[in-house]
Amino acid sequence: MPDITVITPVWSGGKPIFYVASRGHHADVGGLTPGSMPPFSRTLKDEGIAIKSFKLVEKGIFKEKEIIKIFTEPEEGVIGTRALKDNICDLKA
Repeated sequence: MPDITVITPVWSGGKPIFYVASRGHHADVGGLTPGSMPPFSRTLKDEGIAIKSFKLVEKGIFKEKEIIKIFTEPEEGVIGTRALKDNICDLKA
């Protein structure tokens, strides 16, 4: 659950020529307990936030306010992150 993949286009001549996928394992993305896969989870919501798709950078600008909202105001029944600063730094890297 705490693995987040960021897909980044590599541009040449105004067109994307290929994509790079970077995967990070985050120490906490919310859920019942810090870390991943609490042994007593019954649903995906018990394990923390699930980002289906989100444009992290637009026109060269990191969408920090929006990603903070995803981590701290998840859907009903989901506990948000306990390590927001770490999550944001990891995604910026």
